[in-house]
Amino acid sequence: MEEKMNRQDENLSMEEIFEQMDVSSARKGSRRDAEVFSVQPDGLMVIMDGKLDGFVPLDQLINDLEEYKVGDKIEVMVIKTNEEEGRSTVSEKRVHARQALSKVEKAFREGSPLDGRIVSETNAGYNIRLLKTVPAFLPGSESGVRKGEGAPEGTLKFKVIRFKRQRNGINVVVSLRAFQDEAIKKYFSELEIDQLVEGVVESIKNFGAFVKLTDNVTALIPASEMSWDQSSRISDILKVGETVKAKIIGIDASEKKLSLSLKQLTEDPWQTLEERYPVDSTVSGTVKNITPFGFFVSLEPGVEGLVHISEVFWGNIKKDLKSVVEVGDEVKVTVKEINKEKRTLSLSYREALGDPWQEIGDKYREGDIRKAKTAKVLPTGVIFELEEYVSGFVPVSEVSWNFVDRIEDVVKEGEETEVKILSIDTVNRRMRLSIKQATVDPWEKVSEELSVGDYVSGTITRLTRSGAIVMIDSYGVEAFLPVSQVSIDRVENIEDVVTVGTKQELKIIRLVYDPDNDTRNMVVSIRQLIKDKETAETEEVMKGINENGSVNSNSLGEMIKNQLREEGESL
Repeated sequence: MEEKMNRQDENLSMEEIFEQMDVSSARKGSRRDAEVFSVQPDGLMVIMDGKLDGFVPLDQLINDLEEYKVGDKIEVMVIKTNEEEGRSTVSEKRVHARQALSKVEKAFREGSPLDGRIVSETNAGYNIRLLKTVPAFLPGSESGVRKGEGAPEGTLKFKVIRFKRQRNGINVVVSLRAFQDEAIKKYFSELEIDQLVEGVVESIKNFGAFVKLTDNVTALIPASEMSWDQSSRISDILKVGETVKAKIIGIDASEKKLSLSLKQLTEDPWQTLEERYPVDSTVSGTVKNITPFGFFVSLEPGVEGLVHISEVFWGNIKKDLKSVVEVGDEVKVTVKEINKEKRTLSLSYREALGDPWQEIGDKYREGDIRKAKTAKVLPTGVIFELEEYVSGFVPVSEVSWNFVDRIEDVVKEGEETEVKILSIDTVNRRMRLSIKQATVDPWEKVSEELSVGDYVSGTITRLTRSGAIVMIDSYGVEAFLPVSQVSIDRVENIEDVVTVGTKQELKIIRLVYDPDNDTRNMVVSIRQLIKDKETAETEEVMKGINENGSVNSNSLGEMIKNQLREEGESL
């Protein structure tokens, strides 16, 4: 570029300079005051000396055509006269050219700034118009414009770094960056950490917001410096075009970088946290997030704490956290621990609720019968919930007065039933409960009204390998019918003889009621019932014989067999 600038260095006349400025067709003429009469696409029609006799072409205007309006007063120089048409071609540019060129040369010598505009772009830089008239060149390296960015618009301040008169015109080279660098350097020299600055939000990114402080300086507010509340979104805090004040937290003059903070305009809430939320105090907050290991509660903007899952429930209870709290819920929590250095806060949900086992003895006593909700059915028994975080266990032996094959057939999850408190272990937070003992013991009535040898009726409820279970009518207890007591004949498969759901007459052959040892059982028999009936029938027949005289033995045997057969079929 230096070689190009020095290609020709001979001084030119002022007329030759004007020729380079696209006024080669002009000739010396008079200067006139003119008034814009009409704005045409190719220039201005003007009135001079009260006559409509002037035309200013586009290339002879010092402003853009749209900046002129009818009635404007301008000063022009006649550069051509058409006597046949009676109209003159005049130039506004020529009037200002001499003065503008002098100002450019003076600005070069003094290093003072000049107003100018970028008019077009070239491969190596930009064509500039200084003071609306003087052409100049702005190299790309002196523009301060990054690759891919558009050229700045409007009037700009330029520094003349080369001014040379040459045979074919003038060579003016300007710099936009020179004054920018000086302005930036001066601006940075006046900055200090913690200083407040004001600017306009230029753009918002995921990592922060750019704020334009001056025409040449843009600073960044990182996302982490937007608010003490880290869950806040940048777009909720700032808007593009908004004027904002911020505090300087980082200065890098060599890289021309500034870091700002919005949140540091206010006091860090963690510095006085212990004063506002003392340990062991109970406070209110909002559930912000739920995770597998607990949930986070916001006490105020910028202050969040964790309720670990171990601080949610009293006792060994495993529930889905979302069944306890939801995002947005207002909850009470107890402050457990504050770590200002790590900015962590440990909270307890269960302690804020209060430990229901702490005064359990005032609410529940052994022997009490209470309503409870089935929480979980297990193979070994049932867990019942008497109230939130207070539960007890019913072993399978305490589910029913009768034999329980499948607990699910007797108790359903979610159902409510009455239970009796058998024991309370406050140390281990346990209760032993009973369903059956919450009702009257039906075996007590059985022991009072029935005994071995009595006849009862019942329904076959299920079959086992060794016999059948029978529900005894009117008493609601189950008795056992052994396979050996099903028939007079030998039975291999009980299902060949009896069927579930059928009614049956039975004889009690064993009855035990020992509540102190928790022993209650009854064994019944069909076989013994048949035998009893055989004996009764035989006695009846013999009685008839004694009354009516002798009977043939063969006939007697046949009678008994027929009678027994009929009775057996009826069983």
